[in-house]
Amino acid sequence: MAEPWMLRVALAYPASLAVPCAGLVVLAMNWPVEVLGDQGLASFSVGLAGVAAWTLTEYVLHRWMLHGVEPFRSWHRVHHHNAALPIRVPVLFSLLLAATVIGLPALISGGSAFAAPLSAGMLLGNLLQESVHHRLHDTQPLGDWLEAKRRLHGFHHFRDERRGYGTLTDFWDRIFGTLPPRA
Repeated sequence: MAEPWMLRVALAYPASLAVPCAGLVVLAMNWPVEVLGDQGLASFSVGLAGVAAWTLTEYVLHRWMLHGVEPFRSWHRVHHHNAALPIRVPVLFSLLLAATVIGLPALISGGSAFAAPLSAGMLLGNLLQESVHHRLHDTQPLGDWLEAKRRLHGFHHFRDERRGYGTLTDFWDRIFGTLPPRA
């Protein structure tokens, strides 16, 4: 049986950045006024916490969804077998993820003004992660930080896909015991 069209419609990088960017626009258009005033530093800190929260979200999605849940596992396997192909993100998945990243903090916090910076930080983390992931598969020279990330990512792709799930950080790989061994 063929997959529904909603799951087949996918955008390759950089078009895949459109949905998280649109989410940031939605947040900006509805940004709470109190976040801009005296609470600016606190809001910035919450935004940084959102980026950190994204790294955990990325780890969880990569480890358990992309390597364990169909049809995501099959799609991700294609990426592992031919990493040179553009990474494609299903639009429906991106829309649901962006809606969750925007809506869940507001729902959990009861509409707190800090929900918007947390969501913005998570969406920014998503943009960074997709951009870094794309760059890790690029053949152009990288700086030291990206080169270290490329080595870890290469281990995940070509030696042991049960290790090295993080793209932006290896922190969660350390916490959950999936960090590749040092060469």
